[in-house]
Amino acid sequence: MTNSASVPRFNFHLAIFACVLLFMNSCQNEISEIRAITDVNNKPVQTSYQAEYTFTEKGKTSNKLIATQIDQYQGEAEYIEATGGFTMIFYDSLEREEARLSALTGRYMENEKKLVAKDQVVLTNIKGEKLETNELTFLQDSARIFTDNTVVITLSNGSMIRGKGLESNDSFTKYRIIQPTGDLFFDEKTDSTHVQSNASH
Repeated sequence: MTNSASVPRFNFHLAIFACVLLFMNSCQNEISEIRAITDVNNKPVQTSYQAEYTFTEKGKTSNKLIATQIDQYQGEAEYIEATGGFTMIFYDSLEREEARLSALTGRYMENEKKLVAKDQVVLTNIKGEKLETNELTFLQDSARIFTDNTVVITLSNGSMIRGKGLESNDSFTKYRIIQPTGDLFFDEKTDSTHVQSNASH
């Protein structure tokens, strides 16, 4: 009875051991595949220093990206990443500069034509107005700029507008603060023809 009872126990343990080996092998394969994919995605195919990218529309310069370092990535979602500080210049239909965006880091998704700027973001327009925030998104196709973060806008006369969330055109000449905070005061000499409300320009 002792010998006949030991056989099933041996087979059971052997089966468990085999399952463990198969599981470990499967896990190692999955980890290897994940690492391979991650390594490819994390390695830029091209790195440029003191780089400059020019974007055109109908043969005319629409935007220009100047960055300390630009890394270009390929794959299903191709993008370029700017680090060390960058500036995006916006031009009108006559190729005249009308706005300028700067930040410490940024990512431009080529398929979506979307730029996400982060860290010490500053946007200025030809009127001398300045927007400061921590993150800003620019959609090139719709010429739209927006953020959900806290914003501070300094007008040309020194007045300041604060709030959370903002929508604007790409030239930063028509914008709206989603949730304005504090009291707003405008100098009588300020050009207010473009003011839509107490917190919209």
